[in-house]
Order: sequence, then C-alpha cells, then structure tokens
Amino acid sequence: MKQILLLLTLCCIIALPNQDIFAQKKYVLEKLPPTINTAQFDEIAPIASIDGNNLYFTRVGYPDFEKTLIEKGEDLSYKLSNQQYMNYLSKIYSKIAHQHVSNPVNSGFNQDIWVASGSAGNFTQVSHPGYPLNNALPNSVSSLTPSGNELIVLNQFVEEGGMKKGFSIIRKTQDDSWSFPEPVGIENYYNSGTDVSMNVSQDGSVLILAMQRGDSFGKSDLYICHRTGHNSWSAPQNMGRMVNSSRQETTPFLSEDKTRLFFSSDRRGAKGGNDIFMLMRKGDSWTEWSKPRRFKSPVNSKSDDSQPFFNSATGYLYFTSNRDGSSDIFRVKIAPPVPVGITIKGKIINSKTGEPMAANVKSGLANNELYRNVYVSEDGSFEITVPKGVQFTLVADRPGYVGQKDTVYYRSDYVYFKDKHLDLKMDPVEAGTKVDLDPIYFTKSTAEIKKESYPALDKLASFLRDNYFITIQISGHTDNQGDKPALARLSEERAEAVRHYLIYTGRINPLRMEAIGMGHTQPVTDNSTDALRRLNRRVEVEIIRVHEPEMSQQGGERKVD
Repeated sequence: MKQILLLLTLCCIIALPNQDIFAQKKYVLEKLPPTINTAQFDEIAPIASIDGNNLYFTRVGYPDFEKTLIEKGEDLSYKLSNQQYMNYLSKIYSKIAHQHVSNPVNSGFNQDIWVASGSAGNFTQVSHPGYPLNNALPNSVSSLTPSGNELIVLNQFVEEGGMKKGFSIIRKTQDDSWSFPEPVGIENYYNSGTDVSMNVSQDGSVLILAMQRGDSFGKSDLYICHRTGHNSWSAPQNMGRMVNSSRQETTPFLSEDKTRLFFSSDRRGAKGGNDIFMLMRKGDSWTEWSKPRRFKSPVNSKSDDSQPFFNSATGYLYFTSNRDGSSDIFRVKIAPPVPVGITIKGKIINSKTGEPMAANVKSGLANNELYRNVYVSEDGSFEITVPKGVQFTLVADRPGYVGQKDTVYYRSDYVYFKDKHLDLKMDPVEAGTKVDLDPIYFTKSTAEIKKESYPALDKLASFLRDNYFITIQISGHTDNQGDKPALARLSEERAEAVRHYLIYTGRINPLRMEAIGMGHTQPVTDNSTDALRRLNRRVEVEIIRVHEPEMSQQGGERKVD
C-alpha cells in the first residue's frame, strides 16, 4: 500500500445475496463527495452503520487533527509551546515507525476519525469528534457493534498517557460524549509490522486478523481467532495457504453467513498494487476455501484498491482506492438493498419498584454458550440492533440483581418499518429468588453431567462470583417414573454433581451452596407424556440467603485478558 494503514477493520458484518456478484455486467462507480474525500489528504477505512445512515472513516495527515496528548495525566498540547509539542510528537511517531518522522502533521501516523451522516446512503453532514475518540496518536474506527453505542477502535490507551498495539472498545454516553477506550484481549497477540486490520463475524464467534507474525507466508497474512469470553479471544491461527500467499493479504471482511471472505492483496493475479479479492468457504473448515476471485473494473484499477465493506441496507460495496492520486473512498451498488438488522429500544426495569435502573444488557444467539455483545446503560435505557432470521436472547446484568431473559425472533423475509420496543426486567437478589438457569443435561439414569451443559454451569459460576454475598440451594428433580426412593437418590446425586462442578471448576466456596434432592415431589407439570416428563427432570437454583455486600465491591468486574 502507498500509505501506512494503521487500521482496524472490525465490522458489523452484513449478508451478501446468493447471486454470483462477479456475473454482474456493469457496476456504476461513485466517488464520495468532497465533504468526505479531500483533494490533498487520504481518506481510508470506510465503515458503514447497519442502517447505512452513518459512515465512519479515517482522515490521514490532516492539519486540523485532535491535538490532545496525555502524559502523566497532563495534556501536553496545553503544557508545551507549539514547537515543543511538534518536536515531542515527532519523537513519538518516529518510535512507532522505527524511523525518523520529521513532520508529524503530514505523517501517515496522524490519523483521526470522522463521521458522515445522512439517510439512505446520502451523506449530508460530516463531523470531527474530539477526545477521547480522537487524540494525537493514530485513531481509526473499526466497527459499530450490535450494541448500538459502541465502536471498536485501533490501539490500546492508558488514561494517564501512553499507547500500545491492540484494539479497544469505546462507548457513546447519554450526553453524546465518549467513554475512555477499554482494551480487547487477544491471547498471544503480537504483530511484527506496523499495519493491522481485523474483522469479526456478525454472530461474534470468530475474528479475522491481517498482520505479520513469525509463521506468516508473506508480508501480511490472515489469521483467525475464536471468542473465549466477553472482549477476549483465542490466539491467532494462520488460515493456511489456500487463503494466504507469499505476498500480502490485508483488510479482511467476512459475510454475514461466514461463507464469503473479502480481502485485499498484491498477490499473483493483481493488476496493479493491491486489488480486492473474494474467497468462498468450503464446509465448516476455516482452512478450506475456493480459488480467490478478483473483482473486475471499476472496483479494481491499476492503483491500490483495498478495505472492502459491504452494507446490506443500501447494497453498496465501499472501498478505498488511490486511483486519483490521494486515497479516497468509493462505492458501487452490487446488490439490492436488504436490511438485515432490527433495532430494539427499551428500558431496564426494577421488577419491584417499576423504575428504570442502570445496568449492562447482554445479547447473543439463543442457546449459545456466550453472550456476544454488551450494551452499557447509564440511565436505564438501551438500543440494540439484532440480526433477522435468528433467535436472539437479551438479558440485563447487574450485581445484586437477577435479569429475566427475553428471546426475540424477526423473520428475514419481512421488512420492518419501525423499531421494536422491549423492556428488560431485573429482580433484586433476595431470599426466595429463582436463578434463571439453562437446562442441565445428564447421562441417562446417572448423575454424570454432559459436556454440553458446562457453558450453562460456567454462567452460573460467573453469576455467583459477581454476587459473592449470596448463598444458593441446588435442587434436583425427576419425573414420577420408577422406584421413588431411587428417584430421590438420583435427584440428590445430580444436585450434588452440579455443586461439585461449581466448587472444583467454577472455584466457588462450597459453604455458599447446598444441594438437595426433591425426587418426583415438586413437578412443574403432570407426567402424562414423555414431553411433559422431560420438563419435570430438571435442576433448579434458588437464593436462600443474602449477606450485606461490601460497598467497595458492588460495581463488579469485567474480565479482560
């Protein structure tokens, strides 16, 4: 690439229709207007919101950049003279680049985030957010998460000053300001180069990185990571020679169904600089792919073309090209507009008082072991975009409360013209409160817990760690088929097996848990059919004691690797 791409392309991925996009006879190329593309400076990294009404992009080397530079808690842009400030910034950029940067303003490391807004893909306003979304260090938006008030940005920052390689989440607050970026954890993350780009699947299960590491085949390869928890990912694994070449592969973009992988490369077959390619995934493997296909003109040119981003709501493929000299943002319509997300708005309600309350809203695929997204609500209101065509679960989370789950489903073949409303209720933690627990499965007629139940028990362990001041009762229940004393023993053994898992795997204090067997004595329905008997075979968790929590710990913690 002809400019330094210190970018993170972590996108809310949108689905592409099933037709062969290479069979289209003619694309109409649009260069975005001068309010977005300047004649002298580079505009790169287009990221469209799910509804297509906002476009985040990065402007490089622009004189009017955000000059905030924090060191030891002080802003050097106020403390130093202009010349001292520029000299200091030059030293910082030189350290990042591993070579001398004499003019920091014109440097490729001077990157700020800009936002274009409008409707139906027509952008009429452009804004330049300030600190902490932007600062004097390299800034680039990577993604809007389904949470609606979050962005993924490049690099990790320290409030007292400093930056390191990696990625962060930043949240928009109720007064339209931004929280300080929080780090995203990737196990064994390192990048031998200065360029990086990244993409996360829409369901939040996988993350694809483009960077240089010790096992790279070329200057930059594509790697895959799998989610291990909220904001945490497994170590990067090279995607193999069917994806990577001896040249460079950058700026990946994965379709909603995880079958199409877009990327940019200067590999064999490129007609000039970097070109945009697409691969088709074969089966469930992440190393088996079709032969890469190159987009034809007007998408690719004899110049550098990269950073593909497809927005289903408008049908536009956005990308970056330096065909007119400086890098600019272009788009072509490659498919009919098909919105794939539904916006849900609502409040988090205290079930006892009926009042809104601040909490986190977790959301993710129903019956999945992980919640993929977290919306942080400071005033009790939330706004989350969920995909159509899949069951999605939402639940509010706050220490001292138990959230009631809600599962939503919106048909993919319907057009919804209005946002949906949903209030999430939270029950205060008190004696007698039942804890919502996903089904626990056992080997038939035994107390052996099946592996597919481990994620549900891990969630329960996490809940107990957050609410360290409660004691629970684990009760086992059976249907009425068989010897009654034997059923009682089996139900008690299963409850004890759950307690044993929480002690030795979940690391929960055994004094906080009691296990009892209820046998067939407390059915939730009659036992007249096999389906109804299955409902009676269950494990329940109830809070039986609540201790006064220490004030210093009421806020809870979020695990970040």
